[in-house]
Amino acid sequence: MIYRILTGTIKYDGSQIAPLWAYDMGIEGDSIVIFHGPMDVTPDNMKDLEDRKAKKTIRGDQLIHIIVERFDSPASMRLAYYMQRLLIVCIKDTLDKHGIKTIRNGDDLFIDDRKLTVSIASAGVSSEKIHCGINITTQGTPDDVKTAALEEFGIKEWETLAQEIARTFVHEYGDIESDIVKTKSL
Repeated sequence: MIYRILTGTIKYDGSQIAPLWAYDMGIEGDSIVIFHGPMDVTPDNMKDLEDRKAKKTIRGDQLIHIIVERFDSPASMRLAYYMQRLLIVCIKDTLDKHGIKTIRNGDDLFIDDRKLTVSIASAGVSSEKIHCGINITTQGTPDDVKTAALEEFGIKEWETLAQEIARTFVHEYGDIESDIVKTKSL
């Protein structure tokens, strides 16, 4: 698995979870692509059917966005969600190293009772996809959700944190793949 940190600001609107989004930028194969920018996911681009049915919007003025794509045939919704949890654990471990203590509840990270992340996993015909957004600031987040943000803990260099998260995830992913190929089946 390769990782890329994109420069410049990119707005996440949900379309980036489409298959082969990274390929259109020349990133081939299993990948983790990280960028920063606002988020505005309307019900039209929402994958979570409960949120879509409730006509929720998912917003924020400034987040770190992590897009993971893993190719498999056939792709599996179950594996997408397992991989999503692995990503969240890698983010939690990285934040812990920076002294930011989070609580994981399913596929979300919280600081006290305030939500730090948003995340979704899905699968298509040939790949599993994950999006995770980490609030850099709480500005622009929905009024009905208590949120936390990295800026409260002195994180100003999002790129450094993004690289640490990507390296941690790529290492864990590679370690799992290595274990698979060296283990005799039952």
